[in-house]
Amino acid sequence: MSPAGGPSPAVGSGPRALRSGLRLPPPPPGKELRPGPGRGGRMAGCEGFGYVQGLAQDYLRHVLRGPRPARPGRVSRLLRDVASAVQQDAERTLQPYLDGLDVASVEAARAVFLAVVREEFEDGVVNWGRLVTVFALEGILTKKLLRERRAPDRDRDQDRDQDRDPDDQDLDEDTSEEISHFVAEFITSQAGDWIRQNGGWEHGFVQKFEARPGWPAFLGAAAKVLLCVLGQLH
Repeated sequence: MSPAGGPSPAVGSGPRALRSGLRLPPPPPGKELRPGPGRGGRMAGCEGFGYVQGLAQDYLRHVLRGPRPARPGRVSRLLRDVASAVQQDAERTLQPYLDGLDVASVEAARAVFLAVVREEFEDGVVNWGRLVTVFALEGILTKKLLRERRAPDRDRDQDRDQDRDPDDQDLDEDTSEEISHFVAEFITSQAGDWIRQNGGWEHGFVQKFEARPGWPAFLGAAAKVLLCVLGQLH
């Protein structure tokens, strides 16, 4: 993928996932996606930790078909569309790798997440396409985590719950908080300055993706980057 901005510090280490139908809890009242002051001195506004964590939580609700704000903002809507397309392409192409991945805990998901994004950003290049792949990876790993958590119960209750939808499982609020936290932490620490210098989410990101004619080339390049990194770490 061609660079679209200045460098970002690097960080280094492995992943894989499947379908959907899983659900996240609705956003707590008053906490629907909006810029916040951040945490612990992190950047505020639309490039800050609180805002990016809100994007990460909203994307998980979208991927897992959970309750979402009735009127999401432009950034949320665009991110859902673009990251979902990258995620679906990666899942379809890497199914054998994803099936063999062990992501039985949030800690395991975090380790795999960091291995992949550190490898992806190791060359110091940051652009909107690469940032989209971070959210796609979040969706992949969360789906895999929930399926692995559910597997023992599904085996034990198979005869009793014949009519139950196999994808019917909620993502609890603590897990949602933990996953979105490490996603936002990586993005703000590794790309926060670049995001601010390139128009922020509300302007730079929206301007990049609101015009759909450029999507095909971008989606192919973004998916290729994610596939390449996942394949190397298998």
